[in-house]
Amino acid sequence: MAQDYLNRTKQCFPKLTKGLKKVADHLISEPMIFAIHPAKKVGKIIGVSETMVIRFCTTIGYSGYKPLQKEIRKHLLDLNQSSLEELNTNNYPANNYTRSMVADINNLNSNINEIELENIDAFVETIIDSQKLVIAGYYHSFTFAHWLYFNLSYILGNASLYRPETDAGLLDLLPEKSCIIVFSFYRYALDTLRLAEEAKNKGIKVITITDSRVAPVTEFADIVIPINMKRKDLFSKGPVTLSIINAILYEIIQRVEDREKIQETYKYFIKDGED
Repeated sequence: MAQDYLNRTKQCFPKLTKGLKKVADHLISEPMIFAIHPAKKVGKIIGVSETMVIRFCTTIGYSGYKPLQKEIRKHLLDLNQSSLEELNTNNYPANNYTRSMVADINNLNSNINEIELENIDAFVETIIDSQKLVIAGYYHSFTFAHWLYFNLSYILGNASLYRPETDAGLLDLLPEKSCIIVFSFYRYALDTLRLAEEAKNKGIKVITITDSRVAPVTEFADIVIPINMKRKDLFSKGPVTLSIINAILYEIIQRVEDREKIQETYKYFIKDGED
């Protein structure tokens, strides 16, 4: 199977050391550097030793770097051919606007193929089972936090948006069965990390949506939803992050409706607006 290296990496990821996790995260999000560079160069790009890269290969079940590289090249070749055929079939107009939109579509497809269902399900069930939800995001992540908060307020009625200027000491006032949801993207706001760390130290469940499996916030998170972004610029994270949030919201709605836990506010403000 051409992408067996991805399955092996994800299965082994929780048991890897910090250094090996760094290699694994780059392999999942940027396999191209492994396809075109030798192990020594890959190590330099990632910021680890060549030995660490080779040790990672053997840890996930390959006899060395070359067999892994060969499999990655085959996978990317098949993927690129498939993408070219799809683009030709869709016959998009050639201009800068459509190129940008096609890049977003490709980013979404990449995340659809790599979605970690077990983590998403755990995220959904934790939200439904919590007495109180606190959602936090700073700077550009505030938009994502607000969108999730706004909709969960109508669906479940127990969500609040964390405001550092007014919510000092909030974690001490939460019910026992509460949850903190943190959005943390590069450059990783320190206040967000401190909130996640404080919540973990107080025994409050922490969920994070972030752009790397080795982002600083993952050290304090019980559940990590990683978003794979080929481009690291500010705009590229918006469509895929909001799409994942919406997928989670739709699933929450389905499950709480099945369990007859839906709020009247949802029926009035959201569902009645559907076509």
